[in-house]
Amino acid sequence: MAADPLRHFWHPVAIAEELKDEPISVRLLDVPIVLWRAAGKPTALHDLCVHRGTRLSLGWVENDNLVCRYHGWSYDCAGACTRIPSLPSGQAIPRKARVARYHCVEKYGLIFVCLDEPRRAIVEFPEFDLPGYRAFFFGRHHWRTSAARMIENFMDISHFPWVHPGTLGDRCKPLVPNIDVKRGDGELYFEVESDGRSRTDPSIVTTDKVTYRIVLPFTIYNERITPAGERLIFFFLASPVSDNEIDRYMFLARNYALDDSDDKFRKFSLEVAEQDRLVVESQRPEALPLDLSEELHLRGPDNCAVVYRRMLRELGMENVA
Repeated sequence: MAADPLRHFWHPVAIAEELKDEPISVRLLDVPIVLWRAAGKPTALHDLCVHRGTRLSLGWVENDNLVCRYHGWSYDCAGACTRIPSLPSGQAIPRKARVARYHCVEKYGLIFVCLDEPRRAIVEFPEFDLPGYRAFFFGRHHWRTSAARMIENFMDISHFPWVHPGTLGDRCKPLVPNIDVKRGDGELYFEVESDGRSRTDPSIVTTDKVTYRIVLPFTIYNERITPAGERLIFFFLASPVSDNEIDRYMFLARNYALDDSDDKFRKFSLEVAEQDRLVVESQRPEALPLDLSEELHLRGPDNCAVVYRRMLRELGMENVA
């Protein structure tokens, strides 16, 4: 069986603040992973002791080594066993006494893991710490669906009148323009116009430019720009915990109302996300079908979805988690 192409991409697996003095257990693509800090840096190993298959995440950190709770075997940040207490002093530790180590970095306040050699860098989110912007993290939300289904839902503007009436859409205006989707290196891009409200005078209706940048496999950079130059950016990362479970990490950044509370932005966005979750979790199959004959597609409204599915297939994926 061919290796899963998703193993060659960075995926967020934890919030950095969760990783303190003790190891924690996470899953990515159904692979059990133990995270811990060695010399302050995050480390990711396969979460099974090579000796008797015990979860290493049940153990503890000692002198920057991870100690298995069952028999006290210790592992360094490279996954090599450094101590077996039951062996007499001087006896060599078997060369096979090691566990798989995974690529692991900390960025944007998250812990990212790549199970094999990375195919591309973590997507840039420049407004995260850019002067003149206020950025905040919404948190992690667990959805019972596939990452690709969630990404496709976000880029699908034809569902706005039906799932988000009165907020993102109007059921009296269901027509979707023919979207021109541009392809790049491992990503796609499109833009649409959308009615908005002036930030300074809500009685004034504006025509905002909304851009969507989807970086394969599961990252979205979405920007709304008003005629006055006010920018609202959503940054999404969908992490495939398993074939039908994801953790959804979401950030927002803006260059206006910098002293305002984030609560109104958070409340609105979480209400929209909950409306989406109910629909997306009901989709079957959970995995996104990449054979275009398996679901019906409409020219115009589904242009983005068709391009996205074709690009995933070109990566070597089949129906994707």
